[in-house]
Amino acid sequence: MDFDKLMKYQDILQNKLRKEQLVDKKIEILSIINKLTAGPKNMVQKEQIIVEAVSNGFSEEDVGKHIDKLIDDNIIYESSPGYIKKR
Repeated sequence: MDFDKLMKYQDILQNKLRKEQLVDKKIEILSIINKLTAGPKNMVQKEQIIVEAVSNGFSEEDVGKHIDKLIDDNIIYESSPGYIKKR
């Protein structure tokens, strides 16, 4: 019985850790966007974000997923095809 409780607690902790890691990665992608965003329009090419993130250890697939999640969270949007803009 105690072992089952311990395993449940461990699962809960692992799930929380995974969620925190995802949030950290989204923040990293957002900081890359902030760094690359310049000019009066505050836009950046999606490809530039991918290149910069890959050089920081992300896979292209992960970058795409995190960008999509940031769009779903209404933090950024695709102002025109291939260009990202902050809200």
